[in-house]
Amino acid sequence: MRKEVLIAILIGFGLGLVITFGIWTANKALQEAPAEEAAPTPEAEVSSTPAFSLTIDQPENNSISAEEEIAVSGSSVPEAVIVVLYDEGEKILEADENGLFETQITLAGGDNEIEISAYDNEGNETSQTLTVVYSTAEI
Repeated sequence: MRKEVLIAILIGFGLGLVITFGIWTANKALQEAPAEEAAPTPEAEVSSTPAFSLTIDQPENNSISAEEEIAVSGSSVPEAVIVVLYDEGEKILEADENGLFETQITLAGGDNEIEISAYDNEGNETSQTLTVVYSTAEI
């Protein structure tokens, strides 16, 4: 009887080691796989499309204007949809093939918050908010 118990213990111990080694190997493989996928490959870094961005050339943030109508211009990716929201209304336009856009907006007296958003064909969105003060007072 002692012999069977000793054999059962050795078989259980060996089986436990095999199962533990299998779990450890699988866990290690799962932890390494996402790190390899997240690392960019040199081929992925080279892209023919420009990075999605929005740059506002006019007007400057926190500026003062003596003119009721001002130009809003800037650049984004080619053919991006540009939405300009301001106190007196909204404008929706499309950037040209170089990514440039320009429109005229009407300011209300005092502080004007202008939100400019850009949307590309893949559904990406970026926006900027500017403040322009319209005043007819001489400074």
